Amino acid sequence: MKKALVVLSALSVLAAVAGAAHAQSSNVTIYGIVDSGIEFANNGKDSMSRVQSGSLAQSRIGFTGSEDLGGGLRALFTLENGFNVDNGTLAQTGLLFGRQAFVGLGSSAGTVTLGRQYEPLHSMYVKFTTHAVGFGDGPAAYVPAIEDVRLDNSIKYVSPVFHGVSMTLFYALGENTTVPAASKSYGNLLNIQANYDNGPLAAALSYVSKRKTAAAPDNITKNIAAAVSYDFSVVKPYLLLETVRNDLSSAAIPNYDFWSVAMDVPLGGGRLNFSYGSLKNKSAANANSRSYGLVYDYDLSKRTTLYTGYSRVNNDAGAGFGVGSANGSEVAAAGLGSDPRALIVGIRHKF
Repeated sequence: MKKALVVLSALSVLAAVAGAAHAQSSNVTIYGIVDSGIEFANNGKDSMSRVQSGSLAQSRIGFTGSEDLGGGLRALFTLENGFNVDNGTLAQTGLLFGRQAFVGLGSSAGTVTLGRQYEPLHSMYVKFTTHAVGFGDGPAAYVPAIEDVRLDNSIKYVSPVFHGVSMTLFYALGENTTVPAASKSYGNLLNIQANYDNGPLAAALSYVSKRKTAAAPDNITKNIAAAVSYDFSVVKPYLLLETVRNDLSSAAIPNYDFWSVAMDVPLGGGRLNFSYGSLKNKSAANANSRSYGLVYDYDLSKRTTLYTGYSRVNNDAGAGFGVGSANGSEVAAAGLGSDPRALIVGIRHKF
């Protein structure tokens, strides 16, 4: 409760800034991405071909807007839907605005938003991978083992930027009604993150504490992650490091060490991207995994991109991770010890 009150107090600060504020102007923007490709995959046992939706970036349509309330205060919102191009269905288990849905206030004191929002740790992964945790990115194979992507019932505060440094405080309320044996705090998640951007150099440090293990409701999982990138113009390298630790760790509730390295190289009017990820299971023997990705994307215009790529996951005998993509539809491993791989050729259009 104290953690939640910290964020709610920030909302009170922003409201106080308004004073006798009144509406000045407002705007709404409609935006989106349509991404689809042909994927040739093997799950380590059988081959298949399919039309994939959103491998590089999940297909979406969104609405975002703000209103000037006067006195330096503004209202803001985002509603973002995810969908599958290959069959026209909704993504995120059929939710209307499954990707994002939030509303809030912003001022010189920072921004506070409420709703279904990205975990700051996920936003860090998006920033420090070549395709925002898309096809070919090292971490894509290991979600949700290493991060939760987005959460309902969340409160987020983003501070102003000071000399390149900003802070994000995020708290999601589990609102537990499905696990009777668990405490009222079951499902709650706290994420504190520091971000640094200064020209070509970017870095971040993130801490997560959560109760989200249904098999052991009293278990607390803690994630600590760090990331850095530097744009040398001719090449942009990325490095990510993360530890995942559980109070009640076991083979069924494993601790993990993860790291990934990636490079983004301008080439022939496009970009060549390489990524490698390593996940070490600290709670079980022969259960480690490694992921590889090589992707080339070529811009036909500012909005339309052609891409092709290859990704592979090598699992130890006790691991069964699949080839991930931006839409969450993986090439699942045929079983423990199988090594899935995929080749894709696709097109992405932004509007």
